[in-house]
Amino acid sequence: MIMEPFEVYRYYLALRLHFTTDSYNVIEQKGRVRATKNSFLKRKDLLSIRRVAETYSDKDIVDFLVANFVSGDRWGGVFDVESKERYQGWKKRIESISYTFKKEIDKAVAYADKLGITFNQLFYCNHGQHPFIIKMYLRNDISIETLVILNKLNNFTDQLDQDLKDDLVWPDTSRIIKKYSPFLEIKKDKYNEIYRRAIGPF
Repeated sequence: MIMEPFEVYRYYLALRLHFTTDSYNVIEQKGRVRATKNSFLKRKDLLSIRRVAETYSDKDIVDFLVANFVSGDRWGGVFDVESKERYQGWKKRIESISYTFKKEIDKAVAYADKLGITFNQLFYCNHGQHPFIIKMYLRNDISIETLVILNKLNNFTDQLDQDLKDDLVWPDTSRIIKKYSPFLEIKKDKYNEIYRRAIGPF
């Protein structure tokens, strides 16, 4: 089923507010946004919205937008030629999310061993520097999904929000982790077991 372009536009506005601001929560607000068909029809980017509506089914629209917003695209992929590629990459990660998580945790454990530190020390902020786990994410060694799952298990963002409050990169990364969290439903016990097995005894 094809979603009407105006409805795509409403989803787009709601998710953009969700992922780019601290004040709006699309789950709590139930996607409510101020938008009229008249204002929509006057937009210069109408063709881009129509193209998304015609390309993806109604059940895929939200996933497409979420996939692009969590990649760091402030426009949700609506105006980006690489949006389809990002969406396909996101779908692959989600389809094998437990495997991806285990593989990336193993990579993080190996990195901690190489540095001669414990796994937990990957999350430490020293003298205002990004923790090693965030550096791994920024250089694409681990995915945003792994960070979200780790935060669900350990809630490391609260401490980093304090330690890196003046950092240029961290606030946006922290927001994405938190805003993406309700869209990434996991069985916490399952992922906690994967995590514990990977890092070994304390």
